[in-house]
Order: sequence, then structure tokens, then C-alpha cells
Amino acid sequence: MKKLTSLFFLLVIGITRISAQASASKNKNLLSNFHSYNTVQLLNGSTTTSAAIISVNGFQFHHFFTGIGVGYDYYYRRSIPLFVETRYNVVGKIRKLQLFANAGANFIVNQQNKNFVNKTGPYKTGRYWSAGFDYFIPVKTDALTIGIAYSSKQVIQMVDNYTWNPLLNRSENIPIKEEYLLNRMAVRLGWVF
Repeated sequence: MKKLTSLFFLLVIGITRISAQASASKNKNLLSNFHSYNTVQLLNGSTTTSAAIISVNGFQFHHFFTGIGVGYDYYYRRSIPLFVETRYNVVGKIRKLQLFANAGANFIVNQQNKNFVNKTGPYKTGRYWSAGFDYFIPVKTDALTIGIAYSSKQVIQMVDNYTWNPLLNRSENIPIKEEYLLNRMAVRLGWVF
């Protein structure tokens, strides 16, 4: 857990350094089109309110942006979403409105179910997606973003289910697949460089 969190922060710091070097250079090369979207999100679902930290890094080409995102999602079960994101500038060049959508996989961090300790068994990779819009407020060469989104993450657990097999005269595990689809609204606050 601590190793995964440390790796995530090292990745964000490394990308920040690359972006700072790219913005310092005024050459029109591929790195000048590189951007990093880093957001803190307040997630509100039907049963709870929680938070997420997301970082998306990729390249801007005219009105389109495409990048790879990773984050840490605290909603219901702590997880790490890994996804591909696409953005489109709807209006504006400096103060702009962007629509975005992303889709990918959701990896559960802690394999122990603290809500239901009697439910043991491994977690499987689920789906993750979100869509929404961000409004950009320029700050020198960077930007502050404020936005709203609708997101969904899937949690799948193969719950151990021991039953007696009279033919073999022993107990056998026949796992039961429990699947949760967690839909929530996200209020987003971020920084783009």
C-alpha cells in the first residue's frame, strides 16, 4: 500500500519536472504540446461522500487532448483507476470550456473487506469511466480548473463459498461473484501545466 502510494507520487513529481522543462523551452516540438491535468475530486454517491486524486498526462493537438490517467479513489473501496482520457475544447482559447470522457480499469488496493469481514475472497479488476466538463482559469502559463463530472467504478469480489460435497466427503470452495457498480457525481478542482 505504502509502496503503491509512493510510486504514484514519484510518477506525478517526475511528470511535473518533465512538464516544467518543456514549458521552459520555447521550441515547437512534441514536448511543448505535453500537459498534465491534476485534480482533487469530491465524490458524492447514493450512500456516501468521499474523495479522489487523479492525474492525467498527455498531448494537446489543436482542440483535442489525449492522455493516460491514474489516480487514487477512496469511494466505498479504495482503488486505483487506470484509464485513457480524451478532451475537446468547446469554446474559448484562453478561458476555455473542455468536455472530457475517459474509460479504463479499476484495481482494488486493499484485498480485505472491512465492511463485511465474513466475506473473504479475491477482488477482480473492474471497469472505470467518467465524463464531464472543466472550465479553465489561466494563471500565467498554467491554469486552474473547476468542473463537474459523472463517474462510475465497478468492484468485483469472488466471495469464498464453502459447501459440503457428499461424494468426496469434504468441504469445497465454490466462489460467488459479487459485483457492485458505484455511480457518483464528482466536483473537480485541478491544476493544469
